[in-house]
Amino acid sequence: MERRELPRLVLNNTSVRFKKLNPAAFWTRLSPHFSIHDLSKSGLSFKTDFPVSKGEKVYLKVFFSDGNAITLKGIVKWRKELSNGSNMSLVGVQFLPFGKNSDYNDLSSLNYLRKLLPSTHVGSQISNEFNEHLE
Repeated sequence: MERRELPRLVLNNTSVRFKKLNPAAFWTRLSPHFSIHDLSKSGLSFKTDFPVSKGEKVYLKVFFSDGNAITLKGIVKWRKELSNGSNMSLVGVQFLPFGKNSDYNDLSSLNYLRKLLPSTHVGSQISNEFNEHLE
């Protein structure tokens, strides 16, 4: 059963680099580029062979085909090993809230996602999921 309220978009030529968001990884470089599977205003999924576990916070840099890039913070919600004989996994990340607090994602990243992604309608109302996260 699909539990997502926001539409996901499959994007070509869009990639992500990431690292774990913890004090031990502060000086760690970002991973190589990995292909994004899909993206919404609340999260993304991507393929990776780097070790990352459910519940870990991650710093993401998303690169778009138009040359723009945005940075986001999120939490790994799931990881699914791919059964194609590789050591790749599909990883799902939920973005942290957007706002002005330093622990939040920058509002400019949310604005870019709003322009890129279609708005969603739940029943007859527009979803306010992201506006609720603004502080």
